[in-house]
Amino acid sequence: MIIEIVGSFLPPEGVMEARDDLRKGIIDVETMKSREDEAVSDLVKRQLSLGLRQVTSGEIRREYWDMDFWFSFDGIARARFDSVRIYRNVESWCDLLRIIGPIGFNPKHPFFDDLRFLKGLVGDRAVCMQCIPSPADLYLAVLLLREADITDIYPDHMVLRNDISRTYNRMLQEFYRLGCRSVQFDDTACGRLCQDNFTKRLLQGGVDLIALHDDFITLINDSVRGLPVDLETSLYLSGGDTIVPEWEYIEYPDNIMPKVLKEVKVDKFFLPMALDNDYQLEILRHVPDGKKVVLGLVDAHSPYPEDRSMINQMVSITQRHISPDNLSLSPRTGFKLTNHQDRGLTYEDQWNKLSELQEISETIKI
Repeated sequence: MIIEIVGSFLPPEGVMEARDDLRKGIIDVETMKSREDEAVSDLVKRQLSLGLRQVTSGEIRREYWDMDFWFSFDGIARARFDSVRIYRNVESWCDLLRIIGPIGFNPKHPFFDDLRFLKGLVGDRAVCMQCIPSPADLYLAVLLLREADITDIYPDHMVLRNDISRTYNRMLQEFYRLGCRSVQFDDTACGRLCQDNFTKRLLQGGVDLIALHDDFITLINDSVRGLPVDLETSLYLSGGDTIVPEWEYIEYPDNIMPKVLKEVKVDKFFLPMALDNDYQLEILRHVPDGKKVVLGLVDAHSPYPEDRSMINQMVSITQRHISPDNLSLSPRTGFKLTNHQDRGLTYEDQWNKLSELQEISETIKI
């Protein structure tokens, strides 16, 4: 059984220190870029040495997993409040989305340069995978802005939805032109709709949840419509900060996940699961035949060894629903955390975790 990665990696300490130096004015942007280039180069070498079929640049250049992608769209700007102290005695930076015009494609988006650099390192030795936040997450983020901020530009939610999907589709077409053959949408929007507290707040704000389900699915499908057949698309479904969504396989109107698995037209799903709850695996009955599933079973934020017997048990149950040919293993999430102070791993620990996952995969009987 092969292993895969969710996409993000912890940067080495030197990159984190350089980012602080850049903020303080000690180094310039070019020096920072050079440090990042070195880190990505090391990252690629180590991914290839593990035999990974798809490699990423690890989101090393990103401060935020989501907003750094959106900030470079036409029509979106960064609103930053510096030196905010929020219940901790360290400096924080509060960045917010601002919608300043219709959302659109930016041919000079910085992610294109990152992909060019990655492709130059990888060549034909592996597939270059580009991980980006889901279009559903952007749609939800804009909807949650105060109405006064967007109604002049987007009086109709359908226009907003169409602009987002059109922009994403053009981004994916350009990624393909630059040599990318695998795109992963990192989605927390769908997973958060499984949480009662979150959906309650949306209902109190007058949101039609069933209509929102349809919007999310339409957004993702329109974003991947008409792409080249050799560009693999995947959807990583996360519960946000909780990582593992509250999986429930029963098809009742408020449950978005069966709809997503059955109706979203991607090639592959990354599905994080908790090892102590094999009931969650029943959600897999909604995955259409032929779709690939990457089962996230390894804790990417803890350095402790995994329970190999539990992983074997989960994989065994999974094969009742998913053909072994379409099944692979991964960590439960990416290794990188926005707040590095809360992380449980060192730079080397993440490679040990992947090596351990490789060993586990080799012992699984399929």
